[in-house]
Amino acid sequence: MNEDMNADFEKADVVLATALEQFQAQGVNQYVYGMAMVEIGLLALVKLGEEEQQLVETVRQFIAKAQNQTQPPLPTPRP
Repeated sequence: MNEDMNADFEKADVVLATALEQFQAQGVNQYVYGMAMVEIGLLALVKLGEEEQQLVETVRQFIAKAQNQTQPPLPTPRP
């Protein structure tokens, strides 16, 4: 992965961590904000032309990763 992509992942982590804090501060149901973030991600990838089968495989990998962790790490906002 190139440096520009790594920098963009860092930026995305900050944005997502801030959004997560706001969802929780506003008392939004965890299921609702989880589904909203999944929808945003999937729609972005579909618009980029990502193949359906690759999206399904990626989701399966995320599920397997989450099931293998006792406490998934959450991104933390950076100052």
